[in-house]
Amino acid sequence: MFIIPSEGMVGNRVSRLSIRAAGEGDLNHLVEYFGTLSRSSRYNRFMEPVSNFSKFAFECLVRNRRPDRFTLIAELQQHGRDAVIGEASYDIESETGLGEFAISVSHAWHGRGVGSALLSELQSRAIGLGNFGLFGETLKTNEPMKALAQKAGFAFARSDDWRAIRFEKQLLEDPFVTSPRQTAIDLIGN
Repeated sequence: MFIIPSEGMVGNRVSRLSIRAAGEGDLNHLVEYFGTLSRSSRYNRFMEPVSNFSKFAFECLVRNRRPDRFTLIAELQQHGRDAVIGEASYDIESETGLGEFAISVSHAWHGRGVGSALLSELQSRAIGLGNFGLFGETLKTNEPMKALAQKAGFAFARSDDWRAIRFEKQLLEDPFVTSPRQTAIDLIGN
């Protein structure tokens, strides 16, 4: 549970942000959330114009469901019900074995720690799956995502997509991969 200061509210009220793995029962909530994103936020998230949110949410939550793929949702209690204000998706890239992720946050909640909280939870779950490298791509014009990646310690790299920039991070050293330095020490010691 994360606590987020609530701006413009009476007194020192706070909102409790919960982040959890989404399931098939969240399909309508995710579709509704994608529909509330501003045009620029939708374009930044999907890197192309998207209007069929039902299809995208169905693929995230139902069709492509595997143990190494998940979607997280960030939600707040608003008006007597939980409202989705952010999401993050995670999948393993088959070519490199790295975890690939994408994040979106409702425009009203930009700059208030929701993206950082989602990314932190995503990194923890990736490590739990035994994945020690993570990457994402965003449009070169997506300043909030680039700032989030930089703040979280990601290094920037060239993307195959001319419109995008890639960011990568080694989460932990893979305990099963022996470093060249360690191999040399082992050889000298034997």
